[in-house]
Amino acid sequence: MLFILRYLILFAALVAAKGCNLTDNSTCPSGAHIIVARGSLEPQGSGLMGAVAQQINARIPNSDISPLKYPAIYEPYKPSQTEGVRSLAKVVRDYAARCPETKMILLGYSQGAHVVADVMCGASSIGFPTTKPLPLNISSKIAAVVLMGDPSTTKGQDFHVGTSQGDGVLPRQNPDGCRCVFRKTISFCDAGDPFCEAGGHDLRTHMRYVSAYGQMASDFAVSMFHLS
Repeated sequence: MLFILRYLILFAALVAAKGCNLTDNSTCPSGAHIIVARGSLEPQGSGLMGAVAQQINARIPNSDISPLKYPAIYEPYKPSQTEGVRSLAKVVRDYAARCPETKMILLGYSQGAHVVADVMCGASSIGFPTTKPLPLNISSKIAAVVLMGDPSTTKGQDFHVGTSQGDGVLPRQNPDGCRCVFRKTISFCDAGDPFCEAGGHDLRTHMRYVSAYGQMASDFAVSMFHLS
C-alpha cells in the first residue's frame, strides 16, 4: 500500500501541472451540468476525468462543468469518501431545485466513482454508513453516470464494462440499490486494477481508463443526455 500511496502522490502532482479549463456559469445552462468527482489525492478540480468532461462539454452546446468539492484523501479513506457522498448529495439536490430543467451528468474516478455510485445507488459497503439511493424525483434529473475504477464495484451488474470479472475492494452489499439507474450508468473496470478488482496489483491499469475508454464514456454520456 505504501507503493500505491507514493504512486498516487506523484500522479496527483502531474495532473495538477496539466490543469483543466472549466466553465464558470452561475445561471442554468440549456445543455448539461457536468459534475466531476475526482480520484484520491488529485488536487481540487476535475482531475483525470476532466478530459472526459471536456469532451462531453464540447459535444453538448451550452453545458458547464463543476468539480465536486470534497477531500479526496487516500488515508484515512472512509471519512473522505463519506464527506464526498454528503457533499454530492447536497449539490445534486440543490441544483435540481435551482435548475429543474437542466439535466445533470455525473462523472467519478476512483474514490470519486465510489462517491457517485453511493449517491446514486445508496451506500452499502461494509464499514461505511448506509444511505438510501437518490429519490426518483431527483435521480430523474440525472441523464448519465460515468464511473471509472470504482472500489465499490460489485460483479454481475449490467452496467459494467471492461475485463474485470470480480468485486472491488469495497463491494456493495446491496447492489439492487442501483436497479433504478443502471440504464443510465456505465462503469469501467479492467482486470488487475487494485481498487475496482480486489486482488489486483497493476496500478497502471487504474490510471489509464480515460485513455482506454474516454471516447466510449463520452459517447455514452452524450447519447443518454439526448435520450433523457
